[in-house]
Amino acid sequence: MQRIHIIRHGATLADKQNLYCGKSDLPLCPEGLDELHKLAVGGYPSVEGCRVVTDGTQRTEQTLEALYGKAKHEQMPDFREIDYGVFELQSYAQLKERADYQLWQSGNTARNRCPGGESGEDVANRVRPAFAGLLEDGRDTVLVVSGGVMAAIMTDLFPDSMAGRLEWQSEPGHGWSVAFEGGKPVKCEPIPDPFLNQEKTLGTKWAWVSMAFLAGAVSGVLAAAYSAMEQTHREPLWFGVAAVLLVISQAIRFKKLRCPYCGKSVAPLKFIGSPKLACPRCGRIYHYEG
Repeated sequence: MQRIHIIRHGATLADKQNLYCGKSDLPLCPEGLDELHKLAVGGYPSVEGCRVVTDGTQRTEQTLEALYGKAKHEQMPDFREIDYGVFELQSYAQLKERADYQLWQSGNTARNRCPGGESGEDVANRVRPAFAGLLEDGRDTVLVVSGGVMAAIMTDLFPDSMAGRLEWQSEPGHGWSVAFEGGKPVKCEPIPDPFLNQEKTLGTKWAWVSMAFLAGAVSGVLAAAYSAMEQTHREPLWFGVAAVLLVISQAIRFKKLRCPYCGKSVAPLKFIGSPKLACPRCGRIYHYEG
């Protein structure tokens, strides 16, 4: 299984002031560096044995050094942030009355090109082959890029996700670890994440207990149906028993059968079949044990 770890650079002055920053080669601000040093204590993937890549800007280079020290790496300019053209280093408040800005924001913002700059599709079209090259290489990779490029990559990888570009664009210093099988993304985990590359277990005992109560509930419904056929007038009793057993079964599920990472409840029948399961909420893999 190949993993590509995509990390957004730390905060710059433009991030703190909510300015559009693409081609401007700004360094990290002191606060941004401090935030990275605090984050670097754990939850980041190791670069040992990994290909390491930045977009070559000061902000990604400084982020890599803050998190990993003087790691040997490559610079790939195709992963650079969108060129905002005439909007560069300006804020929404400064631009909102401009006709060219309003035109850029109208309609399909991915296709609308910044005057003198790029569109979102332009960025995706240069990033896509560069990322495909990382996949073809086959090595695990740590990739440090800007937020817009991260969003372009993640929306490309997970087009059916309900998450939009803003949801995929992590906070400075954060990102996503994406696992691939056969060149296809199979799951993603947030970075930094104390559970990164770990596999936890979930005990099966309570699944069987829950299913036993569920089977009892089904039996109660069948007994009620039989009682109705035989006209013994015990249907309310059997329906009551079935309801109580069903409630107990669900209570066990919601109390005892939860993803060991994010806490999402797991249906007991999921334990039949594969010994491993990917959580539908957080995407992490866990396996079962008795």
